[in-house]
Amino acid sequence: MPLYTKEFFDELALPFPSTQVTGATCYAVAAGDNPLVLKIDFSQTIRHKEYDGLRLSVVHSERGILDTVHLKFAQYGTFSRRDAGRGGDGRDVFRDWHSAGVPWEGADFTNLRTAIMEHATLWCPGLFVTQKSLNHLSWSTSWHEQLWATDTVTLSRLHEATQAVLNLVESGVLHEDVPLLETLKNARFFVMDVLGLPLDQGMLAEAAVVTQLTGRRLGPETADALARIDAMPLDDQRTLVQAALRRQLSPLAARRNRPATLPVAPAVTAAGPSAVRTP
Repeated sequence: MPLYTKEFFDELALPFPSTQVTGATCYAVAAGDNPLVLKIDFSQTIRHKEYDGLRLSVVHSERGILDTVHLKFAQYGTFSRRDAGRGGDGRDVFRDWHSAGVPWEGADFTNLRTAIMEHATLWCPGLFVTQKSLNHLSWSTSWHEQLWATDTVTLSRLHEATQAVLNLVESGVLHEDVPLLETLKNARFFVMDVLGLPLDQGMLAEAAVVTQLTGRRLGPETADALARIDAMPLDDQRTLVQAALRRQLSPLAARRNRPATLPVAPAVTAAGPSAVRTP
């Protein structure tokens, strides 16, 4: 059954101006050129699909995870009131074994929210800016020291990142019933967290996935194409993503897309009668 992750974080109501739920994770992005991202996900016990708290990770866009802290539900009384009604049998956890409703129903997020804010104040003060002053992260230039389009290692990593984004989107529409576009919005942070790539490389992977899903190059019509996909039933979205994954994984895809011969660039001639023409 779904975790209802978005509803969980909506109920938690963190007062950050820029948050996004992707899969089972919430990301809060700092303003301007601040490279820090606060990643929040569920902390699982030794039992499958049983959770006893939240894991907060402070992630730097280039240096990776700087700090991780586990906030236990028991420590902040998140389920004290719920468990009291059950004779103390709840053990301050919730389990994703439910047959109906949300698994964390009855939670009191007051103290947990305060603890998250205190941690964010220490590590990510940039999260507390107003929405008006919020800017997108600047385009990183740290990996552009050489022509990356000819670097086979970089191209391989970008291909891997594109596949990771497709896997993330497929997991969302298949298992969490999350619309394709909702999961895709913060895929760049997933790429950074899973593969350790900078945000701009994650953005390139996002772009590659969008072109595969829409069947056209990026441009003015991209938003309309994505809106049409978003309006599709989830079953159709699943089919679309799975088809894109098959193309991505096909060993023949690169050869099919590679031109038989490289096109010859047209000769550039100077203006006037003395121009030199290339035969």
